[in-house]
Amino acid sequence: MTENYRLALLRVVAGLFVSAGMGSNETVVEKLPRHLRNAIFLILRPAESATRRIVAVVSRHLDLPVYVAPLKRDRSKNKGTGEKRGPRAPQFCLIDPRKYFPELHPNRQKSHRKPKPNGSTEPQIQVRIAGFDGAPDFVIWSEPKAVLTPEDEVSAKALCRRLLALKLALEDMPKQANRYVREVAKRKAAAPGPKSVPPLRMGLPPGYRRKHIHKVDEILWDCHCLVRQDPHPPDKI
Repeated sequence: MTENYRLALLRVVAGLFVSAGMGSNETVVEKLPRHLRNAIFLILRPAESATRRIVAVVSRHLDLPVYVAPLKRDRSKNKGTGEKRGPRAPQFCLIDPRKYFPELHPNRQKSHRKPKPNGSTEPQIQVRIAGFDGAPDFVIWSEPKAVLTPEDEVSAKALCRRLLALKLALEDMPKQANRYVREVAKRKAAAPGPKSVPPLRMGLPPGYRRKHIHKVDEILWDCHCLVRQDPHPPDKI
């Protein structure tokens, strides 16, 4: 079952590669139209959630290793040789993004950013008085606020790296399963807190939609049901 879902996700990712214009050479695209980037994100997030659940199921037959905290390295002694490394392949994130509940973070500082003005595109006039001598200087900014359109070009580097990381993860499931069991061992050895919770969050997975609008929605729900099944059910009486 996991192999069938893995192949189905690879077909979905191949379609996303074509939509983003990356092709088979895995070239990172600098910019994409806003509507196209949003449409890819609409499918990418459920595909990532389904992949994490497949990795969790594949890792069930692996033994949980003993986590040993790495030693702190003295970075002052490690001087570079001056040679630049090539670009590293993006690594797939095996941890579900957590939900944010404001009531659980009462001490979180609020942003000090100024509130955005209304969406009006009418020219605004601001007055500045400098060296008032009865005739103040008027400084006028009459440029209207830019209007965002679906055809605007936006950066797509992060999107392309996430697509590439997802493709590499689906092509090498044993490696991701080993990474997953190490992450579970690390979280079990951690002190109580956010870093000790399981990689997959409770409840519905990220990107889940009650109304299925794409084939990936069905794959995500099936993978979610598969990972929630008990691998060692009790014997029937």
